[in-house]
Amino acid sequence: NMADAAPDANMADAAPHATLSVAGEQRRVPVTPGVTTAAALVEAVADRYDADSVKLLHRGKRLAPGDALLPGMKVLCLGTTRDDRAKVAAIKSDPTLRGFEAEAAREATRRGGAAPPGQHAEYKFCRIKAVERFDGRGGPHRYAAEALLRSLAKEVSPIMVSHEWTVGALIEMDPRDDRLLKKKEQDGGCLLGYNENAGARIYVRLRLDDASFRERDDLLKTLLHELCHNVVGPHNAAFFALYASLRTEHLGRRAPAPAPSSLADLSDPSRASARDVVVSELARESANGAISGGERMSAAVVAQAL
Repeated sequence: NMADAAPDANMADAAPHATLSVAGEQRRVPVTPGVTTAAALVEAVADRYDADSVKLLHRGKRLAPGDALLPGMKVLCLGTTRDDRAKVAAIKSDPTLRGFEAEAAREATRRGGAAPPGQHAEYKFCRIKAVERFDGRGGPHRYAAEALLRSLAKEVSPIMVSHEWTVGALIEMDPRDDRLLKKKEQDGGCLLGYNENAGARIYVRLRLDDASFRERDDLLKTLLHELCHNVVGPHNAAFFALYASLRTEHLGRRAPAPAPSSLADLSDPSRASARDVVVSELARESANGAISGGERMSAAVVAQAL
């Protein structure tokens, strides 16, 4: 009866498991600590994907089949479905058809931009998407937004490689429709980006209220901030220390700049040393009234340590 079934359902919910996100569907995979490996996740999607096409991402890192699973892990699964693979295999070679690279270059030329910039084959943003409603009236076209996202992805690619991060998607955040944005603004802040499920997807707000693009360096800081959430969730000292490391690494790749000649230059990313820029940014965070007192203190502690 129903009374007898309820405890069994509760026990099933409480059983150790990992959560696997597959094309928007959440699947629970039983986990025995010290025994279950990521190979069990590959088996769990065998109904949908061929094993050789499956990629498993956890906190921005790709899991190998032999990696151990722990209860509570959330894993994103990417792959090519058998139906899609069959459709590709069924298409006969035709010299009048353009390949993927040629088509991408042609489309980029039509849009008035360069061919999509490359990323590392393994450590990358697997998908890039702009908000489709922007058609060039009242702000840059979505094609320009996509090109900007690809450019940002290329600029942080060395950092993705050095930390061995793979992110499911880099997506333009729609400033009009995002509920989290509205809630944050009600709380006195302004949401500029967010990281979904520790690297499954990163959203970045590209546009100002008038739909024009934000300054490039501001966008890069937001993207680096969200990449930190691949590893650290809360805005604590560990988070700000990681941000300081990533920002310093990023600034260290700039071309040599003239020495600063004024106090204002000490916080100018194009003039100041990487350390001075990072300390200035963390100092501003420590005075940011839109974040909690604990977060401000964490930023101040890391700034002081630098």
